[in-house]
Amino acid sequence: MTFETINYGLSALVVAAFLWFAIVYLARFLSWVERSEIARQKAEALREAERKKAAAPAAPEPVPEGVPLDHIVVIAAAVAACGYRVVHIADTQSGHAWAAEGRWLHQTSHRTH
Repeated sequence: MTFETINYGLSALVVAAFLWFAIVYLARFLSWVERSEIARQKAEALREAERKKAAAPAAPEPVPEGVPLDHIVVIAAAVAACGYRVVHIADTQSGHAWAAEGRWLHQTSHRTH
């Protein structure tokens, strides 16, 4: 065995030990980074939940059943404007069938050239 062979062997052992320690401490560091990131995210989620809880509006008041008060006010205003004579209250979408049929009869009654 020569001095050069022993030197290469010891160098290989030192490099292997250095790599092993580097890998171990790199794994520890990455584990610490991951744990601190998880802790930061938990703390941020708690702060966000507290902020939302503090900013949450109060519980809405229960809605009374029946006709809404806004509708009653509008109907009363319409009655007052018409001199206490309700002319016509109906769904705005009804009555189109009569108009469409009338247009159809009128247009088909003419002779086409």
